[in-house]
Amino acid sequence: MSRLSREKRLLLAITAGVAVAGPLRLLGGFDRPVRCSAGHLFTTIWVPFGSLKAIRLGRRRIQRCPVGHHWSMVTPLDTDTATAEQLQAAAAVHDVRVF
Repeated sequence: MSRLSREKRLLLAITAGVAVAGPLRLLGGFDRPVRCSAGHLFTTIWVPFGSLKAIRLGRRRIQRCPVGHHWSMVTPLDTDTATAEQLQAAAAVHDVRVF
């Protein structure tokens, strides 16, 4: 089996990333407004059926809240019923990015 060149490995990694990122966006992944158990609003990376930096407990996750600087239970904000002010407050603060 021949070894792949550095350029081919890089191209393969980029292609795999794009192949995964597209469906995740369609499923509601990536930036998502959320509310912590203390009521703070912020935006986080939210990947359906997985978590990159949180402990997943069904539809809730335990992760660090960047607003209150504490560990908390976090749930997705319902964007259909949220007010414009809530969505704006959530968009103003983003937690630490993984990638």
